[in-house]
Amino acid sequence: MTRSEFHVLISERVLFLDGAYGTEFFKRGYIKGKEPIEILNVKAPEKVLELQSEYVKAGVDFLLTNTFSGNRHKLKKLGYENYFEQINSEAVRIAKEAAKHSEKKVYILGDMSSVGEMIQPIGDLDSKYVYNIFKEQAKVLIESGVDGIIIETMSDLKELKLAYLAVRDVSEDIPLLVSMTFEENSVAVTGTSLEVYVSLFNDLDVDAIGINCTLTPDKMVPLVKKLSIFSKKPIFAEPNAGKPTLSADGRLIYKTTPEEFTVYIEDYVELGANIVGGCCGTGPDHIRYMTKLIGERKPKARKIEELNVITNRTYMVEVSPFLVIGERINAAAKKKLHAQIKEFNFENVLKLAKDQEKEGAQVLDVNLGLESVLSDEHFRRIIVELDRIVSLPLSLDIQFNEYLEAALFEYPGRAIINSSKAIKEDLDAKINMLKRYGGILIILAMGKEIPNSPEERYKIAKDAVEYAEKNGIERSRIFVDPLVLPLGANQDYNVTLETIKLLNKEGIKTSIGLSNFSFGMPNREQLNASFLALAMHYGLSGAILNTSEVTTVNILSGMKKILKKESTNASVDDVDNDLAKLLLAGDGVNAEKQVMAYLDSMKPIEVAQNVLTKSMEVIGNLYAQNKIFLPHLILAAETVKPIFNKLLSMIEEKDSAKLGRVLLATVEGDIHDIGKKIVATVLESAGFEVIDIGKDVPAKVILEKVKELNPDIVGLSAMMTTTVVQVGEVVKTLRNNGVTVPVIAGGASMNEELAKRFGSLYAKDAQQAVEMCKELVSKT
Repeated sequence: MTRSEFHVLISERVLFLDGAYGTEFFKRGYIKGKEPIEILNVKAPEKVLELQSEYVKAGVDFLLTNTFSGNRHKLKKLGYENYFEQINSEAVRIAKEAAKHSEKKVYILGDMSSVGEMIQPIGDLDSKYVYNIFKEQAKVLIESGVDGIIIETMSDLKELKLAYLAVRDVSEDIPLLVSMTFEENSVAVTGTSLEVYVSLFNDLDVDAIGINCTLTPDKMVPLVKKLSIFSKKPIFAEPNAGKPTLSADGRLIYKTTPEEFTVYIEDYVELGANIVGGCCGTGPDHIRYMTKLIGERKPKARKIEELNVITNRTYMVEVSPFLVIGERINAAAKKKLHAQIKEFNFENVLKLAKDQEKEGAQVLDVNLGLESVLSDEHFRRIIVELDRIVSLPLSLDIQFNEYLEAALFEYPGRAIINSSKAIKEDLDAKINMLKRYGGILIILAMGKEIPNSPEERYKIAKDAVEYAEKNGIERSRIFVDPLVLPLGANQDYNVTLETIKLLNKEGIKTSIGLSNFSFGMPNREQLNASFLALAMHYGLSGAILNTSEVTTVNILSGMKKILKKESTNASVDDVDNDLAKLLLAGDGVNAEKQVMAYLDSMKPIEVAQNVLTKSMEVIGNLYAQNKIFLPHLILAAETVKPIFNKLLSMIEEKDSAKLGRVLLATVEGDIHDIGKKIVATVLESAGFEVIDIGKDVPAKVILEKVKELNPDIVGLSAMMTTTVVQVGEVVKTLRNNGVTVPVIAGGASMNEELAKRFGSLYAKDAQQAVEMCKELVSKT
């Protein structure tokens, strides 16, 4: 199927995806032990064919290959790496065979999903490694003859972007669908909102944008509504069929009936969904009822709202009505800063980022200075480090295209490319990067030379904007820099102002490098503030400026009020606790100073328990309330750890400073550790000693470690439906061996009812786990 054929098909009627694979195979008893469901493609292909044939007979248009966890990284972790190529190629063959059971054409989508571990800076995996893992799988699937690719159930925007790049680097012609999974508040576990996700993939070369998993059909309705409003691409949705329960014979069942499931699928269709299907718990009966009731309906027209924002994974800043870009991460004229960067010392860069955030910058311009003495690794690393401290979205002022591409490859969001001359060669290079990575471009109102008149600058800029539009870049994604020249060099600033005025009449946004105006002059702040007011009066849309200049910032604030250009910015809410603020900012030096000052009046153990732990409780509560997200949480935990350890070294009985000892493990057959990592971070922050013994851990090993380490509590994680019963196996093994330690279980596949059946407690999230652990240790 070509992409043009896909778009014709999707415009004619609502199309249908199939249902779940893992939960169905598990329900039918096809999965044994820790085997991945994908091994059925090799060892029991008839069972895969049976299920897929049922989906085909149920009326699907798209049949997914049984390759959800079929990437080499996941298979290696489970001990099945040698089957990688066979699993993926056989999956395509089986799906094609199943498709023959339909009278209509059924298309095969190669199914790809997460590698199961986090990428730097949240985790340990390298971006290039993850990209290559996805590229390898995409290559096998495409060469085996799939009609399209679907990348689904992603919780990390950066990982999804890498998977997208990998697929597109294998084929530009194959239809590509992408999907993320969100919590009920429409924010992913890594802090990415649905709006941030959609804004990026509106730019990128995908054929449909979707959401799937995690939520039940009713809970997904508000998210589908958001998706329908903001997505410029066709949309799709795949909810779960409720929460799993355990049948009398020990099998997992989902309670949402086909009828109830389809009631909400109809809502999705009414909201404008182009494709609908099911995720965990849905089977052929759900899909059959859905296809019959929906029938051959034409997709509903959607009224799409412009979502023009600059983003990273957690921040979203509106481009309009006025964009404030901080200028001070600029090593071009700072020899000391440039020398530090060259040695991969980014401490002062990160400080400048946090300082400008406090001063009111919405976006940070990044210029690492003389690039000829740097490498692409410098640019990759700076993006990762700024992401680690959860800085503002970025404007990338990078001259060498290979280095700009290295930065964009790592960047988890929609950045500004600053900048391009209005020359075809330069424009082509930047346009190609915008198409590949998304974002916004600043175009300089100049060719090889800077024109002297506003009319010339206007003409050059307008032609460049129209050229970009003809090449697929919308005007809303472009700023023009009308060029500010130094007043001290006897340059006529009216040329810049008139250029702004002319471009503003054409609906073209403008942004200036404000400090250029006062270069080499005394009283720079006064001059900058005065020129900014004039430029804003003429219609300026944004500025790269020094946010530490009080006069400039005050004038900016006043002009925004006068011109009614107040802007909005989605960011972390203010925090009342001063120590918590420092920890969230990653400011370990000042946090330690503040903590150690308490030793004048308190014992080390009291400082640990009453000061440090209390501040981390504040952070834990902010996380639970969705006011901060996983990157903030991890940064705070990394910052507090050395301070806490320093306090512990002052205490004779170190364990006395800990609330209790918790042993954590992901159960056998499950290699996912995102949720467990979050729980460990929050528990440590709350003052517990945490012993994480890893993932894919058999019940016997957990028993051995419990006997050896004598924890107060055992915490178990089970993300996959196919492995959730291992929680019960662990509890049974512990109890049969006389171990009575409390067990708390959690994860995407767990719920209260299952926990009771397994004989464990259930924590729905990390903060509830902390509260339960505190209650349990208080009783001992």
